[in-house]
Amino acid sequence: MSCAYAQSTLTQQQKWEQKMERYEKLDAQSPPPSDVILFVGSSTIENWKTLKDDFADKAVLNRGVSGTKTIDLYTYRDRLITPYDAKQIFIYEGDNDIGLRWSTDRIVEQFGILFNAIRTAKPKAEIIFISIKPSPRRLKDKAQVEEVNRKIRQFIEQQDRAKYADVYTEMLDTKGDLIPTHYREDGLHLTAEGYGIWKKVISRFIP
Repeated sequence: MSCAYAQSTLTQQQKWEQKMERYEKLDAQSPPPSDVILFVGSSTIENWKTLKDDFADKAVLNRGVSGTKTIDLYTYRDRLITPYDAKQIFIYEGDNDIGLRWSTDRIVEQFGILFNAIRTAKPKAEIIFISIKPSPRRLKDKAQVEEVNRKIRQFIEQQDRAKYADVYTEMLDTKGDLIPTHYREDGLHLTAEGYGIWKKVISRFIP
C-alpha cells in the first residue's frame, strides 16, 4: 500500500491525531513562551501560514486543526488549549458546524460550553471569538451565519475578558457583497488578500 493511499484512507479523527501529535512534538522541541497569543479553530486558522510573519513582533502560536467543529475543539481542548500559558486565545469555529447543517441554537450552545471550559482552565486569559466569515460556499447559509454571529456576539458581550472580532463585515464591499479575490477556488478558504483583511481586524485586538 502506498503512503499516498494510506493517507487517503485515514479517518478524520486519525488525521486530527496526527496533527496534534505533530504539535506536541514541536512543543517538546521548542516550548512556546509564556503569555503566548494562541490561535485555535478549523482550517481557516490552520491554513493561516503567514500568521507568525503577520505578527512578527508578537509571540503568536497557531494550533488550528482543519475540519473541526466547535464541539471538537471542546473535546480536544486539553491538547490544543490548556497546555499553553496564553494571555489571549483567538477562536475560529462555526464554519463546519453550519456546513453540517447544525442548528443555530446547537452551535451557540456548544460555543458556550467551550467558552466556559476555557474560562475555567484559563481564568486570566482574554478570549476572542473571530466571527464566522462570509464565503461563496456559505452564501446559501448567509442568514444563519449572521444569526450565529449575532448570538455569539451577544454571549461574548456578557462575559468578562472576552471580545468579538468582526471579520464578517470587513470582508464585504460597500454594497455588502462578497469580494471574490478574498477566496480560493473552493469558495471557502482564504487567499493572501483575504488573510490581509483578517490581519487588519485581528491587529486591533493584540496590544
